[in-house]
Amino acid sequence: MADLDTRVQGELTTRLDALSEQFVDRDDFLDPDKVKVRNKGDKWIMPDCPNCTERCCVHDDPESGILLSLRDVANLVDSGLEHLIVGKYTFKRNKRGKVLDDFDEMPKLAKQPDGNCHFYDPATGRCEGYGVRPTICRRYPYEVEYRKKNGKPFVKFIGWAKCPTMEGPQFADSIKQMARDAVNDENVSYEDIILLGEHVEALRQAGFDRFLPPPEECPGAVVAPPAGKFSKGKKNRPAEVVAEG
Repeated sequence: MADLDTRVQGELTTRLDALSEQFVDRDDFLDPDKVKVRNKGDKWIMPDCPNCTERCCVHDDPESGILLSLRDVANLVDSGLEHLIVGKYTFKRNKRGKVLDDFDEMPKLAKQPDGNCHFYDPATGRCEGYGVRPTICRRYPYEVEYRKKNGKPFVKFIGWAKCPTMEGPQFADSIKQMARDAVNDENVSYEDIILLGEHVEALRQAGFDRFLPPPEECPGAVVAPPAGKFSKGKKNRPAEVVAEG
């Protein structure tokens, strides 16, 4: 499997790198070259993509799609493909109106009219944007898990994946690359949790504004109850929006 990568590391990616360096503890990142692949015996399980009938880029569910991390968004923008980014990051709220640092929605890669990924070519069954594909596509169907006893990470083939597979040592190099991508995907997810959960305004100033909700809908904001509602021990006051931090 070719490790083709034509993503542009441009201005927005550089700004994201700076924010990550400032706010994310690098010691919390996993080393892609040190996390081992766990195989069943000596098997090297390789997805047989050309013979797959359950491709992850074929979307029957209208709500499905390829989710984009901050780094995916930056790479697409820098590669001149911002028009393929659909939606924004949104956050959940608790019953009292406080916006949580838990994602509700994430941007997705644009789809074709039939619902399939923008890059999917039904004639060949292949990806026409292989070089700029998001990190989650690069590692699938491998993912990082952690051992229950000691918390040590390892990479494994996703057990519920419907991929037809091939096995053999000849696929070792390709699988090791997917394993490294799985670790990178884990690191990217952690980076998103920290930056979107705690530093949304820094992201906004760095150029991610168009992919973020307004400040009052970001973590730390509280929407007061509607006028006419009373809270215990407090006088009624008109509804207001308060952005904290």
